[in-house]
Amino acid sequence: MKASLIEFLIPITILITAVFHLFTAGKSSKNESITFIAIVTLFFGIIHGLGFSNYFKTILPGNATAKLLPLLEFALGIEAAQIMVVFVVLIIAYIVQTFFRFSNRDWALVMSAFIIGVVLPMIIGSEIWN
Repeated sequence: MKASLIEFLIPITILITAVFHLFTAGKSSKNESITFIAIVTLFFGIIHGLGFSNYFKTILPGNATAKLLPLLEFALGIEAAQIMVVFVVLIIAYIVQTFFRFSNRDWALVMSAFIIGVVLPMIIGSEIWN
């Protein structure tokens, strides 16, 4: 798959997730939409995996056997970075919701709107439009 298409689809998946949370923030039950969440999660994972695959191919040429250890290191590094980002966001969410008394719904709305605001320029500026 073309790298430019993957680079376009990554922010699209993030936008879909943020819009979903924007419209479901504060709803008491999201059980009826579990199929939608599963499909979006699968699509999200495949697209982001392809993005990492394209990046990995560019930074490490060579045969498959020589790539095993660097691939493992790369994947563990990505996962460690994601865990750190999640911890930072959880700490910030805890502080905002505890000390500043934001409700869970308000926090979800603010963060979803923020993410949409960050992702839209990425989509608009994508190479796919050229």
